Amino acid sequence: MATATKTKTAPAKNKPAHEIKSGSLKAVIWLNATEQGKKWYSTSFLRSYRTSDGVWKETSQMNSSDLILLSKLAELAHQWIVSQGSLAAQS
Repeated sequence: MATATKTKTAPAKNKPAHEIKSGSLKAVIWLNATEQGKKWYSTSFLRSYRTSDGVWKETSQMNSSDLILLSKLAELAHQWIVSQGSLAAQS
């Protein structure tokens, strides 16, 4: 199953540092910081679905058929975070 992967970078405050989308799944990467300036990334995974009313919603719950693609998104998220370099040097 070939799936196109889209990426989007948005370095604005209170917005994700990066998003990776593939099919109905999305990895959202957040840059976090303490008051002391220590920085780290966290990642949320979401699945989009359409309700019977035709309204699009997102959930963090995955179906068993989503797990392989979810693992690939996790790998891409990890690669992106590593590609950002050492956060200790940025603090």
